[in-house]
Amino acid sequence: MSDGEPEAGACASVRGPRTGVDLARGLALLGLMAAGAFRAAPGNGLSALGPMSAGDCPAVAFALVAGVSLALTSGGCRIPDRRHRACARAEVAVQAVLIAAIGLALGFRDAVPVVLPYYGVLVLITTLFLGRRPWFLVRFAAVVLLITPIMVASTLDSSVPRLQGNPTFSTVVADPSGLLIDVFVTGPYPVLIYLASICTGLAIGRMDLSSAELTRGVLIGGLAVVAVSWVWWLAFPASRSHGWVYLIRSINSLGSAVVMLAVAILLVRTRATECLLRPFTAVGTMVLTLYCGFVVVLATGALGRSPAEQYPVLLVGALLFAVLWRRFLADGPLEFLVAQLSCRARHAVLAAGRKEPE
Repeated sequence: MSDGEPEAGACASVRGPRTGVDLARGLALLGLMAAGAFRAAPGNGLSALGPMSAGDCPAVAFALVAGVSLALTSGGCRIPDRRHRACARAEVAVQAVLIAAIGLALGFRDAVPVVLPYYGVLVLITTLFLGRRPWFLVRFAAVVLLITPIMVASTLDSSVPRLQGNPTFSTVVADPSGLLIDVFVTGPYPVLIYLASICTGLAIGRMDLSSAELTRGVLIGGLAVVAVSWVWWLAFPASRSHGWVYLIRSINSLGSAVVMLAVAILLVRTRATECLLRPFTAVGTMVLTLYCGFVVVLATGALGRSPAEQYPVLLVGALLFAVLWRRFLADGPLEFLVAQLSCRARHAVLAAGRKEPE
């Protein structure tokens, strides 16, 4: 822990919750890889970047867990003060920019929609909410969740031009306005949609996740959201327009992601299941490295063109790499690089704050 950083364990030990969050992140990554591999399959209708892709549960879960991680690294259930909030924002902002830059570099092939540019912008925006309390974040997420799916679907149904393929560095220069529209609305992972997920995760991360009772409450809440989405779907078939379907799927995906997160945190509280699931937890500690490797493998076509052949190899490869790497180093290669650069930003802001007159 860096000097002067607020303790994330201010509400009790967060070792268990952090392990559970790593497990949830690893499962979300493997799900995201599966969605990408099957979406990229030749002749698969999912290969078109359609609006329904934004409701995929793995991507929603990825954003949700990102919000929880932001909360845990910026004070846990204790809201950071102004000085530490500035440090956290600087660190996270550098991480977000680096992640987006890596994503733009990976966009050279369109074998799979690359999530990293969208994820980087999403995390950058979320730094504005690091000082907000859980109930504000929940209310804000609910409003965003109810409004943006219909708004995004309406935009996609209109004649708004869309980028062809993944955004790259050349897109930043050649078509900056088109890139902004793609990142926020028309792309495969529109930021406006996933803002509700990451804010929900930030709210959950501000709770005392070391409490089994509270975690079970989060689980029940997630199940209730899933139930509401299914009741809505079954009770109002006449409302199944494009926008309403998009909304219901987004609600269902967020509820399912909350359930997965709560179950993961509860599972690692038992020693036996924690040991059994350790390879998946290891994957969750180096998602940037593994995701970049996944995109490169698909781009090269090294494993053939059939998802049924690709994904088992990718799954086993990710698990083996994560387990073996963790025997020597705690962070993945790209995670280590990003952490080193972002920590410099944190220390710079912290040092500048110390020089300010009291």
